[in-house]
Amino acid sequence: MTKKILIASHGHLASGFKSSIKILTGLEDQVQVIDAYVTDEDYSSQIDQFLADIEAEDQGIIFTDIFGGSVNQRVVSKCLHSDKAKQVYVISNANLGVILSVLLSPEAVSEASLHTAIEESAVKLVQLEAEESDDDFFA
Repeated sequence: MTKKILIASHGHLASGFKSSIKILTGLEDQVQVIDAYVTDEDYSSQIDQFLADIEAEDQGIIFTDIFGGSVNQRVVSKCLHSDKAKQVYVISNANLGVILSVLLSPEAVSEASLHTAIEESAVKLVQLEAEESDDDFFA
């Protein structure tokens, strides 16, 4: 089973993810992107083409930037009106971690594996408060 991956975002975020994927993995050719609203061009046809290119044995995974945003809404609408809806997963509020997790996984994706990838790549707060010690006091 082949994974077909599309990243769709407002502005150049999708291309930025693809650039990072190139630097980190060299697998940028396995990812398609839509940088919506950068030009006046309607990006609906790009979604349609992505869905049309999904073969019977393929899985489509579409990452969008904002849950409920216009790009996400258009992607979901196109998927729901496609005969490929049962082969496609849409992940919103995507980040580089979850995209890499799905891209680099050698196995086909499932709802369970996507939930795991989403949990493992969740945004994390990094505490910057240093613990005070006697060594710090005399520095």
